[in-house]
Amino acid sequence: MLSEGIPIGFGLGLAMHENAMTNYSGMSEEEQEEVLEKARQAQSKRDMEILINQIGKMNQPLG
Repeated sequence: MLSEGIPIGFGLGLAMHENAMTNYSGMSEEEQEEVLEKARQAQSKRDMEILINQIGKMNQPLG
């Protein structure tokens, strides 16, 4: 189960980036948790944008 929920900035960013949302949704729970940990460690809005853009550019989910 995903722990601690989704950070607000990450959730909003995914909602505004269709490819990132699609790729994130296709990840396994373990992969999603890894991404969420990166999102929790983001120190700025720019860090979060970079993470979301990286997810959006993936041709397929992590793995």
